[in-house]
Amino acid sequence: MKAHLVCGAVLAAIMTPAQALTGRVLAATGDQGLADVQVSMSLPAGTPGPGAVTVFTDASGTFRLPDEYATLPAGAQLAATKLGFRQVQDPAAPLTLRLEPAPDIAAQVPASAWLGRMPAGDARNVLVTSCSSCHQVPSPRMREYAAQIEAVRGGPEGDAKALAAWRKLVRHEAWRVIVKYMRTRHYAIFPDESAMSLDAIDWPTAMNPDYNFYNARQGELVAQFLADNFPHTTATLAPGAYAAGAPLGVTAKTVIREYAFPDTALVREIVPAPQSPYLWGADVQRNRIVRLDPRDGATKWFPVSFDAATGPHTIAPDGAGRLWVSMVDNGQFGRFDPASEQWTLWTLRPKNLPDSASLGGAALVHDMSIDEHGRVSQDAKGRIWLTLVGSNQLGTIAPASGDVEFHDTFSKPGLSAINHLIYSTVLSPDGTCAWFSQVNGDVGCLDTATAKISKRIAFPEGSGPRRMTRDGAGNLWVALFGSGQVTKIDMARGERVATYDLPDRAAAPYAVAWDEQRQAVWVATANADAIYRLDAASGKFTVYPLPRPMAYLRQIGVDPEHGRLVATYANYPAGSGPSYAVVIEVGDR
Repeated sequence: MKAHLVCGAVLAAIMTPAQALTGRVLAATGDQGLADVQVSMSLPAGTPGPGAVTVFTDASGTFRLPDEYATLPAGAQLAATKLGFRQVQDPAAPLTLRLEPAPDIAAQVPASAWLGRMPAGDARNVLVTSCSSCHQVPSPRMREYAAQIEAVRGGPEGDAKALAAWRKLVRHEAWRVIVKYMRTRHYAIFPDESAMSLDAIDWPTAMNPDYNFYNARQGELVAQFLADNFPHTTATLAPGAYAAGAPLGVTAKTVIREYAFPDTALVREIVPAPQSPYLWGADVQRNRIVRLDPRDGATKWFPVSFDAATGPHTIAPDGAGRLWVSMVDNGQFGRFDPASEQWTLWTLRPKNLPDSASLGGAALVHDMSIDEHGRVSQDAKGRIWLTLVGSNQLGTIAPASGDVEFHDTFSKPGLSAINHLIYSTVLSPDGTCAWFSQVNGDVGCLDTATAKISKRIAFPEGSGPRRMTRDGAGNLWVALFGSGQVTKIDMARGERVATYDLPDRAAAPYAVAWDEQRQAVWVATANADAIYRLDAASGKFTVYPLPRPMAYLRQIGVDPEHGRLVATYANYPAGSGPSYAVVIEVGDR
């Protein structure tokens, strides 16, 4: 599309012989079709099925809604979106939407567009690992806060040099305040009614950097970086100032369905399960899991059968379709049987822990060992390996016997146990090595026979090794959350063999998922409102834009039967961003 062409969109709904609703997105004048336009249909609350459906136009500007929509449902609204253009409603034609070039794209770009305007390097990476673990950076509220800093008056207005120094001091102190405040928000990761919530924690504990995901030095580094580099205004952004950086992967067959959850829920992730038509999610805020039927959008909620807060966090199926759930509160680990709708729970308390020692929420059970399909994986002794954020250890649970053990990993000087933020764990294909990542540390593995460190791969500060996956050829893929990269490790040799820069280095890649059928790595981003696809053979990326702002992803599930992707939007704290499950038909089949 030439830049000087004045564009628009006419959605001319027509019925095909197959009774599917189709239309075209056209230029404002004439009949020239516009390709790769996102067309979203929003449905009224209470409508069966998804709350919104998004498709994309083909080269001729034609789009097709899914087959179940022969006509527009009552109350449905269509919107056409393309970066660099804005919508103009034609009141004379309710189903006609028009786009015109937008003089400004500030309201259209993701958080990564603003982060990407700040200097790249270790300090920016530390900002991501310290702050983007919970929410996008800069989120809308963060940008509003920055605008309020710039609005502060009362300095030496008549002296330019003194005023510049005063404003720098104001910025620094203002960002220091927010860094301290965010230490308290760390406790928002705990569920309702938790003894570890902010309401139950005294102020000195809440402010102690040794009990936090970033230490005192990192907090000061973040405050200084923001003071020096946060844009003084985010109210405007010129067209062409941001791009996702990769070719679009979507096709005219791509369909994105979004299913609304309650605003009070925080469904951190959702997965498919073998032999099940449902999707299963973990609601960390409300101590329950959810069953979602993607056919009609119906949900059923299952509280954890425990007499205190649990905080279901990570959920993964096994080959039989049972759901395994780690929980961040009260040291719980559970298995849910969808057939009987019954729980089996284990308390992760090692036998050598004295009875007088209180475990409480301190273990912070996080991820469990998985295979290349994202399913629970056990070692030769039948044990599941777990990451324990609170103690920077790996735990093991033998479900058959209930035996629990904690195993030491490695540490870096200046970091407390929780500062390391131990995160993901993946078993090697032969089960002899339990790989783990530390967001503020390195990647390594424990020999599963001896529980001793077998391999360690060092990363610069701020790289942010986060969620990992393995492929069918013995490679470990690691999302480098802070540096905006994906790295590939030969598990047998214990060596990094390739590192791939994301097209948008400010995207904050939170997780990777291996797709065996496509021989590709799917990259879930926290900051870019997009998913990237990395072709394993060529090392090239394509991008799949998500239809909603603040589309914060913590995990991607790949449904091996249908090839679809499933995820959720999961900003902390609950209610601070959209609360939806997302199901994506990739459109390449």
